[in-house]
Amino acid sequence: MTPRFIRTVVCCVSAGLLAVSCSSVKEAHQPAPLRVTAIPDANKDTLREDQRKIVEWLQARTGAPVEFMPVENYAAAVTALVHGQADLGWLGGVTTVQAMKESGGSVKPVVTRESDLHFKSYIIARSDLGAGSLQDLKGRSFSFGSKSSTSGHVMPRHFLEKEGLVPERDFSRVAYSGDHNKTVLDVASGAVDAGAVNYKYFDRMVAEMKVDPARVKIVWTTPDFVDYAWVVRDDVDARCGPGTRQKVIDAFLALDPSRPEDKAILAVQQAERYVAANPSMWDGIRAVVEKIDLSR
Repeated sequence: MTPRFIRTVVCCVSAGLLAVSCSSVKEAHQPAPLRVTAIPDANKDTLREDQRKIVEWLQARTGAPVEFMPVENYAAAVTALVHGQADLGWLGGVTTVQAMKESGGSVKPVVTRESDLHFKSYIIARSDLGAGSLQDLKGRSFSFGSKSSTSGHVMPRHFLEKEGLVPERDFSRVAYSGDHNKTVLDVASGAVDAGAVNYKYFDRMVAEMKVDPARVKIVWTTPDFVDYAWVVRDDVDARCGPGTRQKVIDAFLALDPSRPEDKAILAVQQAERYVAANPSMWDGIRAVVEKIDLSR
């Protein structure tokens, strides 16, 4: 083996190592994908399809790779955001409050649907019960959604108790369906006599004929409260690239229902438009959460 051959081999190896090193440095500076999660408050297939549309739209608007991270329950969505497994999340009022508290304020709401500033729940019942008021539901079986659901449990429970109805005392049985769609279907099928649901999901199911309106009636509507929000971790720019947080906010705020392509995205979450949000908007929910035992 000649000295010249050895020098050639050494040079080739060095050049290869340098190329690998430069490639590694370049890859190390590539921004990480924006990871999105959401509370599973509806049928999981519907949720994943809705979030797929949001992910594709966000990817186009931010110019960054976006991934959807499905979770099994409300608590898992909060945990993913608090511990940095997700960067952006669609949460309800209660889970927004929980994420802010458990993260020490590093997870914050940034936008909300305009309708979420004046949200409400329906108390529904089997039509054949003939119930005309909340008092008519005494002694009947009743279903909430998830225990951490704002419109499917916490706020309806709060308002029922203000009306003098304590669920565990006044209903024959209290169940938790896990999501709004199932609560509606359980009432319609007679699995339970009545239940509490997000008004938007109920109206959507009736409009899309996913439930027979002749089998279920609205008995009562709660007073207004603040509900859902898109929340973001403070470190999203450090992970996903400078300006990512603002790009996400700007994308939602720029949605205009007069443009067909924007109207299609707004329809995914039944939004008229999105508005800027700040943590103080959820002070009322926070006060209710502090009084209700979510472990029951």
